[in-house]
Amino acid sequence: MNEASNLPADVINAINAGRKIEAIKLLREAQGLGLKEAKHAVDAYARENPSAQQPRSSGGGLVIIVVLVILGYALYKSLG
Repeated sequence: MNEASNLPADVINAINAGRKIEAIKLLREAQGLGLKEAKHAVDAYARENPSAQQPRSSGGGLVIIVVLVILGYALYKSLG
């Protein structure tokens, strides 16, 4: 029996969102597995479904760009 095929939906959602540690914790709670077994199942699912995983993206880069543009504009106005 394939361990990865029997994962609860919340575990699969966590894996797909790139939150493997959370997925392992959820799986351990749901199925009473040990750390090694839960990690193996999560890793197996991730290997079998590489397209399902989405890289996590934060808006941090965009915030930095906006702040730099505002600071540049303020500097331009103060010098000109």
